[in-house]
Amino acid sequence: MITIKILNANKLVEKEKGRLISKIAPIFVNLEKAVEKRIAEKLMDAFQEKEIEAVIEIVSES
Repeated sequence: MITIKILNANKLVEKEKGRLISKIAPIFVNLEKAVEKRIAEKLMDAFQEKEIEAVIEIVSES
């Protein structure tokens, strides 16, 4: 099992979408969840490219 915790979601959004979006986006969407979803999609794409069979799940912290 591998666990990945994203610690800089705001910085990633700022880098990708710009400072303004990174400041107002949290009003409308949970940035951490959105970044986690995007990273999971990218990981799955990379795995499929290498023919790696995997299950990627996003779980909530308790």
